[in-house]
Amino acid sequence: MNEPVRKLSLISLAIPILIEQVLRNLMGTVNVFMLSHYSDDAVAAVGVANQIMNVVVIAFTMISAGAAIVINHALGAKRYEDGAAISMNALAAAAGLGILASTALSIFAGRFVHLVGLEAALVPDAVQYLRITGGAAVVLALSTMMSTVFRCYGNARIPMAVVILNNLLNIAGTYLVIFRPFDLPLSGVAGVAIVRATSECVGLLFQAVLLARARLGLRLHDLIHVRFAHIRKIVRVGLMSGMEGISYTLGQVVTTGFLTSFGAAALSAKVYVQNVDYYAYVIGLAIGQATQIIAGHRMGAGDYDGAYRFVRRNWRYIALSNVLFGTAMFLFSPQLMSLFTENPAIVEIARKLFLIDIFIHAGRSLNHSFNYGLRSAGYVFWPMIIAVSSIWLCNVGLGYVFSTTFGLGVIGLWLAQMTDEWVRGLSMMTLWLRRKWEKPLREKQSAA
Repeated sequence: MNEPVRKLSLISLAIPILIEQVLRNLMGTVNVFMLSHYSDDAVAAVGVANQIMNVVVIAFTMISAGAAIVINHALGAKRYEDGAAISMNALAAAAGLGILASTALSIFAGRFVHLVGLEAALVPDAVQYLRITGGAAVVLALSTMMSTVFRCYGNARIPMAVVILNNLLNIAGTYLVIFRPFDLPLSGVAGVAIVRATSECVGLLFQAVLLARARLGLRLHDLIHVRFAHIRKIVRVGLMSGMEGISYTLGQVVTTGFLTSFGAAALSAKVYVQNVDYYAYVIGLAIGQATQIIAGHRMGAGDYDGAYRFVRRNWRYIALSNVLFGTAMFLFSPQLMSLFTENPAIVEIARKLFLIDIFIHAGRSLNHSFNYGLRSAGYVFWPMIIAVSSIWLCNVGLGYVFSTTFGLGVIGLWLAQMTDEWVRGLSMMTLWLRRKWEKPLREKQSAA
């Protein structure tokens, strides 16, 4: 088989990943921005529904992360037929998981929303939004996995192009639903949800056509005839590497419940800040994801020293980017919040959160470099134990103490999150620098 993998470089991967990540998150930000002109209560309801949806998204990301590690090692070792078979098996697994998620969210949307303890007035909109977007979860599962496959083969531009298409459709449709330049059968929260689900479906069809036309050596046969050895490897690695994301997202749902007694202003401020501060660390996130792909290929080829130095060097770029953009977000926070709301109480809360975010993003740079490096090696058990423990003890446990016991509200949640990011980040850095991840790789290489 001819070599299907493009030449990998940090820039060629990081820039398309950055644009894709920004635009993917922009879909949610646009919805929040336009809904803020409709109702602050609608923003709070959709924000809670999206946090529940994020739990499902993390499950998809978990499978994709496991697939990426296994595919990268196969491609790095130039086992291209194995890489192609693993890619198609991973798509089959994503489809199965997506169907289960779509069914559960469509049927039990009401129960999931009530578990969060949302105010009664906000429940109908939250349930409606979750039922529609959750029903299209299978589309998101397949799209996430296809994007992973393209990136592993060194082509990060196609996922970027798909997200551009999604955004154009979502922005146009949401504008028509909210501002109604002419009469439409869609309106309010339900209309926004339908527009978003439709744009995701169109994007998936476009991406599937491009994947079918790509010369990656993929065979339809491997989509139907699944090798359970591949699935076990993907699930085992993905489950452990994804438990951090699942725990973090579940923790966000739990801590959101702590704010229900502090009123809609605190909850709306949390939703607005979370939709904006993502852009402060997205460059570091893109560099980290690109680093993981390249380091995984180097490890598959047996270049462990090169992978070690590559990850350690790139941390400096991630840390600089996170702190720089986090500081800019704080300095311009009043202007940013004016895009969403004129409520002075929300603006004042948000300014304090943006200040704490500078320190959160500094700690997060450690996770986006060294933790991604550990994942590229498939060294995921101890990082999982550390991350899950820190999230539930620091983020959730201290979050309850600071927000409820001390009465700090959403400020307390942000202080607890800062503690969690630094505990996890320093732990991951220690694991990477001690190079415990290298021994299992050498043993597998010797056995092969």
